Amino acid sequence: MNHKKILRKLLLLWLTALLLAVTGLTVALYSAHSHYQNYTDPLYSSFCAISQAINCDTVAQSPWSIIFAIPVAWWGVLFHVFFLLILLTGDRRNLAAWNGFFFLMLIGSAVTLVLAGIAVTKIKSLCLVCLVTYAITFALTYTCWIGRRRCKEAVAKGAEGFSAAFCKKDMLRNYSIAAGVFCVSLLLLYGIMPRYWLLAPAQADISGLPQGVTADGHPWIGAEKPELTITQFSDYQCFQCSKMYFLLRQFLIAHPDTLRLVHRHYPMDHKVNSVIVPDAFHEGSGDLAKVAILAAIRNKFWSTNELLYSMMRSGGKVKEISLKELAEKTGLDNNELSAALSHPAIAEMLRRDIWDGMKLNITGTPAFEINGKVYQGHIPAEILKQIGELPKK
Repeated sequence: MNHKKILRKLLLLWLTALLLAVTGLTVALYSAHSHYQNYTDPLYSSFCAISQAINCDTVAQSPWSIIFAIPVAWWGVLFHVFFLLILLTGDRRNLAAWNGFFFLMLIGSAVTLVLAGIAVTKIKSLCLVCLVTYAITFALTYTCWIGRRRCKEAVAKGAEGFSAAFCKKDMLRNYSIAAGVFCVSLLLLYGIMPRYWLLAPAQADISGLPQGVTADGHPWIGAEKPELTITQFSDYQCFQCSKMYFLLRQFLIAHPDTLRLVHRHYPMDHKVNSVIVPDAFHEGSGDLAKVAILAAIRNKFWSTNELLYSMMRSGGKVKEISLKELAEKTGLDNNELSAALSHPAIAEMLRRDIWDGMKLNITGTPAFEINGKVYQGHIPAEILKQIGELPKK
């Protein structure tokens, strides 16, 4: 095989790697944009929010989507930029350069496997965009491995212009430039990027809105004679539930005479909802629902409801909050809170909510019952338009 033919094959592999890296960078940038939208736009829903098992929004809203105060998507952006710099400055006729390409992608593949494992075992949901990123990473690793093998064969055959020599000066320069760009970009992201995923919704006084309980004993807020009633089945450890509640709160404030919101508990906690959630998931959300039921009995439901949702939106792990702290923040009695977690009447009220949700075939949260129809995940835009405009900021 002459050296020109080998060069053409290596050029094709190098171009393939370049195309894959650029595609990976593009996908990572889209993922970063989607992550931002998930936390800042209450009406945003990604194209792959398909089900509980396949849902980009669930992955984006998970605490696992942030590593060292930087979204995972931005780590992907930085990695692809670093790899592109190494690829563009490396000599494709040098075996040491291909060894470097391959080694970098082995690291990328290892991280990818860890992230995939977290998605399956911890988040229990897969993101289509992430799956595309995984495929690109493995394809890049394979391409670099093939390029490394082709270059190694050329060196072994003594093909003209090919070398296995490790040019320390060139390699150090190239990697130093790439590492410098990576570190500067990382520092800029860490220092400048707003922690938008920690921002709690703006405070709003809803204490003046009419409140009550339905004939079945479920708390409601809003219009006394509503034109539209929305019943939300919710989980206090579900980010999307919190997001949708605060969106509906804006509509309630803007349209207090026409809209009513009814709250129902549907914790995705296997300890209280084992038929829908057979394995460990959202542990502690069942206890939080019982706390909210006690708050409703003591006429403090909506303030407690806001507190629990705000804790979720501000990045807190609500299941780790102590009963003493909850008592201080809600004004409920600490002993009553403790007793509520095992009180049979409160447990029965929670079971009724869960049973009603199961009869409606609700398999995830949030879910909304509107005019006898159930919507899971979000409320269609056409229904929100029926309510009216949001208040201007």
